[in-house]
This record gives sequence, C-alpha cells and structure tokens, in this order.
Amino acid sequence: MRYNFSVLSCLYRCFSVKPGLNQSGPLTNIFKGDADQANKTRSDLLSTSTSVFELQVVSVKLDRLSEYLKDFGRYIDILKVNEKDTHLLGSWTCDIGDQGNIYHLWQFTEGYTDLSIHHNLIRNNKDLVLCQQKLDSLLHSRKNQVCLPLSYWPYPNPREDGFENIYELRSYSLQPGTMIEWGNHWARVMENVAEDNEAVAGLFSHIGDMHVVHHLWTYRDLEARRKARDKVWEDPNWGKCIMHIVPLLRSVTTAILRPTPCSLLR
Repeated sequence: MRYNFSVLSCLYRCFSVKPGLNQSGPLTNIFKGDADQANKTRSDLLSTSTSVFELQVVSVKLDRLSEYLKDFGRYIDILKVNEKDTHLLGSWTCDIGDQGNIYHLWQFTEGYTDLSIHHNLIRNNKDLVLCQQKLDSLLHSRKNQVCLPLSYWPYPNPREDGFENIYELRSYSLQPGTMIEWGNHWARVMENVAEDNEAVAGLFSHIGDMHVVHHLWTYRDLEARRKARDKVWEDPNWGKCIMHIVPLLRSVTTAILRPTPCSLLR
C-alpha cells in the first residue's frame, strides 16, 4: 500500500514549520556547545551502533513461491557451513501489499567489515553462486538497501514468544534534509508508542534509495494491530507528532508480513 502525501503536506504546511527548520529536539540538544559533536554527520547523530543492516526485497514469480522458500532454506544451510554467523535476522512473505515480495533482513554486528566479508563469500563460494543462480531463476527482480539502526528505537534482536506473529514494515520516503527533524519528533513519542514491545526495529537508508526510514512492528494478529494503533491516538502528543511529520513525507508504503521458517524474528 502506498500513500501520497503531496496534498496533505500542502495543508499541513499552512499550520506548521517548514521542513528542515525545526531541527531542535532530543537528537540535537545534547550536541549544542560541543564542537566535535557539531561536526558529526547526520548518520552519526541518528545512529550510535556499529551494526549495519541489509534489507533485501525479492519479487518472486507467484507460482514459484514454495519452491523459492525451499531453495532459500538450502542457501541458508550452505551459509551456515561457510560462516560462523549467517547474519539472517528476519525473513518474511507478504500477506498484504506486494504479495510476490519476500523480505530478508540481514544483520552485521561488526558493520561494513562484516558486510564486505559476507558479500565476498556469496560472490566467490561456488555452492552459494550455484544456489543463487537457481534462486534468481524464480525471481522477477531483487533489490537491496544498506541501513543503520535508529538510536531512539529498540535494537532489533531475535525474538520468539511462542506465537506466529505478523509483522508490519512501514517505509517512509522523506524530503531531503529532514531526517533529523523527523527523528526529533519520533524520539519524543517512542516511549509511549513502543510500550507494549510491538516496536521491533527502526532503520534508515545509508546506501541505496536515500532519505528512507523503515519502521518494523510486530502484532499477534490484525485485530491486535488495530487496537494498538487506536491506543496510540489516546496520547495527545501523538497527534502533535503526526502534524509535524506529515509535511516531511514524500510517500509511505506499508506491508503486512509473515515469518518464513528461516526467520529469527517470529
């Protein structure tokens, strides 16, 4: 699902500050008066972790979904033999959204060093190359993006609560230059928004499509999602947050996802 915010953005701009001007808040106030911190990049201000994440989206031929999942399981088995950590944190099929898409979230705790080692392996290991070629024959396309974790979100870790939960990936394309302002508004409300352990990961793009933020949530089912989202609106600060972040948006996509057998996020 995709929402275009061009009309809403124009309306909100009549009553709100211009994007990029409201840069004060939890992410920037702590840096005032510190020359070293003032010279930090926006990425350094938004993320304090050494980890990087790779979000991969593959578009599978609809009549080959089961075959892809089986072959991808073999691919992961080969990875487990050749590296101490397969790095695959989450893997999902899509229930609502682009239903031919499968999402893989890879975690590299040692940052770009880990990512480079992993990419060298999958390019040069004969068994992995052959397996990838088989997987590619089942696809329309594949796309990836390297992201950093947002410091004001929970750090994503494997989770298993005994239920087959659903996940929601909400991806926001922002106006260039508004990432800090976006982060300031979200940081103010995250404590209340994430109080029921539904917030899984907040990421922003570092390589690939730029000015993109991904929020990953989990719920028991769609009814639990509805109740959680209704509850958030009981907080008056949430309405204020929405009023300020809508003008920063270019578009939003959302997808309801279901874990595959390979996923550590259940």
